This record gives sequence, structure tokens and C-alpha cells, in this order.
Amino acid sequence: MPWNKRTLALPASPPSVRLARDWVSGVLREIGHDDLTDSARLAVSELVTNAILHADPPMTVTVRGTPEHPRIEVTDHSLMPPQRRGSERLIDVDDDRSWATMGRGLDLVASYSVRWGADISPNGLGKVVWFEPSTAVRETPTEGEVFTMDAALADLPVTPADPSELLSIRLLGMPVDLFAHLRRHFNELGRELRLLAITDGERYPLAVEFSETFLQVEYERRQVAGVEELDQAITDGLASVDLHYLVPPTAPETMERLSGLLLAVYDQLSGSVLLSVRPPDDVLDFEQWYLGEFSRQEAGEEPIRWDGPLRLILPKRREVS
Repeated sequence: MPWNKRTLALPASPPSVRLARDWVSGVLREIGHDDLTDSARLAVSELVTNAILHADPPMTVTVRGTPEHPRIEVTDHSLMPPQRRGSERLIDVDDDRSWATMGRGLDLVASYSVRWGADISPNGLGKVVWFEPSTAVRETPTEGEVFTMDAALADLPVTPADPSELLSIRLLGMPVDLFAHLRRHFNELGRELRLLAITDGERYPLAVEFSETFLQVEYERRQVAGVEELDQAITDGLASVDLHYLVPPTAPETMERLSGLLLAVYDQLSGSVLLSVRPPDDVLDFEQWYLGEFSRQEAGEEPIRWDGPLRLILPKRREVS
């Protein structure tokens, strides 16, 4: 699935409900899943409606997962976890006049999903509510799961690094826009592979290994001194920034392992096992430079300034009819 077709941006207005369900239906038909369109239309209508009523824009809808088990995700900028609540009302989701009276919580989603859940952003940027549509209504609604990074990290059997042992890493010419794309891609990929590891870890041990490394990366990131300068550069809209990090002594090895795992994921899983695809070449090049600087500098080499593009230009989206 092309990069520019993965996600549809939605305005926070009633027409987005119809727009989202029609777009999702079209993507599911394209990948051979007409059998899931009815359930997907009902559930995505509910999620988008709830996002309009109770969450903060911007919003997006995305199709991910595997060809056998596609997953629909709705993102917004609210950090409030989704809540189920019972309701006996029946709403015609194809009637735009009824959008504001839906809001039935996640009971409808739970009834038309094989699995569903939510991920709360560790960076305070919002949440993703996702579901895997079923072929028909389920007699017993499925229980959802809410993933938070804090809870996951609390289970790691590790201890923080001694501040006196932190390593100095300099990242020169860091392209702020490309990094923002990379961070978003990395978080999305982390969710993708975490769910794959849960559902089919024996078949895809690469997903299990990546998920474990993903948590290690986040654990170490929270100990880095200097990250706030990058966050400020993103807020200020700077094109590039020179950074000086102090990182845990385990970070270079973790980044080197992550670099190899990412290449393996792109080679073995993206576009075949997973519906999500490799990022654009500019992001790939930046990813290898960024991860490589940690191990290079730990080995005593001087930092190499990033000399690639500063911004990512995506292909124009196809108009949705």
C-alpha cells in the first residue's frame, strides 16, 4: 500500500464520519476484504463520531495490520482513555443527520471487532484507538486493552544508568522535520509489531525481538539529557539544530541492534506480512545516520554532520470521491 494511502486526515466536523467509513470500505475492498466492510463501517463511524464529540483535533483514520487481519486506527490529540458504556439505541450510520446522537462508546466497536484497544502516546501527543473488524456481530463483545508506555516500562527488570557513566553524543545538523517524521514512524511501527508479537509471536519472532528493543529504546530515551533542546526545536519550527546528548552507556549497543532490526523488518515484514510499508528513502537515510552516530561516536570517531535534505516532501494525496 503506497505511503500516501496509509492514512486519511479528517476535519473535526460531521461529514468526516461518512468520509472515514467510505474511505475505509474502499481500502478493505482493495485488499480483498469485502466481508469486513459492514463491521468496519459501523465501528469506524462510532470512533470518528466520538473523536469529534469528545476529543481534540487533528484526527486521522488509518488501515494497518496484515492482509489476513487488517486493523483500523483512529487517532486524536486527547489523552483520555476510551471508556465503554452500554446503550440500547440503534442508529443508522448511513444517515448523516444522526451523527450527533451516536456516541455509544465502544460497545458497538467491541461487538463488531475480533480485537480492539487503545495506545496512549508516551509523549503526550494523543491516543490511537484501533480495532480489527469481524465478519459479523459477536454474541459476546470482546474486551479491549489500553496500552501505556509507563505501565510497560514498569515491568522491565532494569535499573537506571549512573549519571557519572553517561556518554557524550553530538548530533550535528539534526533535521527537525525529518526527525519528527521518523519519531512518528517509529512509534507507529512499534505499535504494529507489538500487536503482531501478541497475536502471532511464535510465527514472527522478529516482531517479538523488535517489541522488546522498542521498550529498551524508550527506557533509555527517558534518561537522556539534552532531548528537551530537540523538542523545543520542533515546537519552534526550526529547520535543523546541533544537539549534545548525554546517554546511558547501553544506548550505542541498543541503537545498533535497533538499526539491524529495522532493516530486517523492512525486508521481511513490510508490504508482505504487514500492510504498512517502508518509510520514504529520505527517512530511511536519516534513520541510518541517526542510529549510526551513537555507535560511531562511542568507538571514538568524530561526529558526522547530516548533509541530506531537511524536510520530507510526500507525494500528493489522491482525492477521495
